[in-house]
Amino acid sequence: MKKQLYLLILLASLFSACDPVPATFNFETKNFGPNAVMIIQSAENGETLKVENITNTNQTFKINIPVKGYGILKTEDGGHKGEYYLYLDKGNFKGILDGKNINSYPLKSVPTKEGEQFINYYRLKDDISKNLLDSLDIVELELDQATRDNIMERAKKADRWREKKILLQLDVIKAFAKKYPSSMHTLFLLEQLGRTDSDAKTYLSIFNSLDKEIQESKRGKSLLEAIKQASQMMAGSKMPNIEGENPDGKKFELSVLKKVNLVICWTSYSGKSRKNNQELVKLYEKYKNKDVEFIGVSFDKKRDWWINVIKDDHFTWPQYSDLQGAKSPNAKNLSNYNVTYFFLVDKNGTVLSNNDLSLDFVDSEISKNLAGR
Repeated sequence: MKKQLYLLILLASLFSACDPVPATFNFETKNFGPNAVMIIQSAENGETLKVENITNTNQTFKINIPVKGYGILKTEDGGHKGEYYLYLDKGNFKGILDGKNINSYPLKSVPTKEGEQFINYYRLKDDISKNLLDSLDIVELELDQATRDNIMERAKKADRWREKKILLQLDVIKAFAKKYPSSMHTLFLLEQLGRTDSDAKTYLSIFNSLDKEIQESKRGKSLLEAIKQASQMMAGSKMPNIEGENPDGKKFELSVLKKVNLVICWTSYSGKSRKNNQELVKLYEKYKNKDVEFIGVSFDKKRDWWINVIKDDHFTWPQYSDLQGAKSPNAKNLSNYNVTYFFLVDKNGTVLSNNDLSLDFVDSEISKNLAGR
């Protein structure tokens, strides 16, 4: 009988050890609209872990945590959205979600030191960026109330303030890294910000301030590789060689370059690329006689697809491809596997502009570099 009892106890303990331990969330929610929701997702794989209607009361819910790690808490209330990082682990999370103050970090008490570091990160963010966030809220409200006559002006103003917000986030992460050099959160925050291509020098400076153990972690090595890759394409750097040949079998040579050159990384099967092509053809007509050249670099694998789009979309500028698809060194070296991707180089192949250049700004960047050189 005792043996059976011991066996039952052992089996129960084994089953309980296999069950995920819950994270329990206790929120005071207030000042949200009738259809507002909160969402908790894994930041690692995007999996939605919980969706709850916001009731403007005290709310409690649980999430089973099979693996601890980074999460994102989101609120959606009509057009107003909040987004906050957290560290998911077993235990109790307590906080306040206020629809009238979505810039404030909602979690006030968390079960782990890793989670507490996020609370301190958002405190730093509040201290550094409060005035900017208040100004951005005003600008966003002005944009919501724009008329047909002033919407373009207000949209540009909002874009400038959004860019200031992004740049300020780097300052916040830098301050956090200084305070917590042994925290993995810095790597996560830099990844989430996604500015490696345009702010490689700042990324490297922050990375170098971290403890060696963090730098040599799997996540650290991955980020350093991305920083090194981006550094190759910063303004003032020499553009990596374009591999492959044009449709006539000739390799790329610097002699095809003019005073200002727009390099276009694209694929024949990308809907975004095909849509962009219509605008690029018009833009090329504007600049082709002004010492400007366009250089197409395709990441295609099928030659007939590549050739057919060149013909169908009426490309008249130089085109190159090594037909290796995503395995092409062009994909890695020129755009870090991004498609469609634009950057400018001069006649020597020196990068002029690679600040996350979008098609909307290509025209002005070409004009600016033509006038300034």
